[in-house]
Amino acid sequence: MIIREEERSTETRVAMRGGPGEVHITNVCSKEDLYGKGRLYATMVLHKDCGVGYHEHTGEEEIFLINEGRAIYNDNGKEYEVHAGDVMICADGQGHAITNIFDEDCRLTALIVLK
Repeated sequence: MIIREEERSTETRVAMRGGPGEVHITNVCSKEDLYGKGRLYATMVLHKDCGVGYHEHTGEEEIFLINEGRAIYNDNGKEYEVHAGDVMICADGQGHAITNIFDEDCRLTALIVLK
């Protein structure tokens, strides 16, 4: 199977998880393509002053890979500056958030794996 870029579903979420601004999401594949082992595999674009608000994961974990740019990542209440190439894992029962406070866009890949 080949999924062309123009065939992938996209959406813009305002105040995602209570975060600032908008998050632009493009699904890499559908939830059904993950065979019940995940619920999201997508790329996200965070413009300046945009992000995903703090939230916890239960029965799943979320993995972020920063593809371009940088952002501030909140890992269970502690903040870190993250850059292209960094991977962050929010394990089952843990919480996280991410916000781009920088001038350049932050592009990341997100995968949510079910426990």
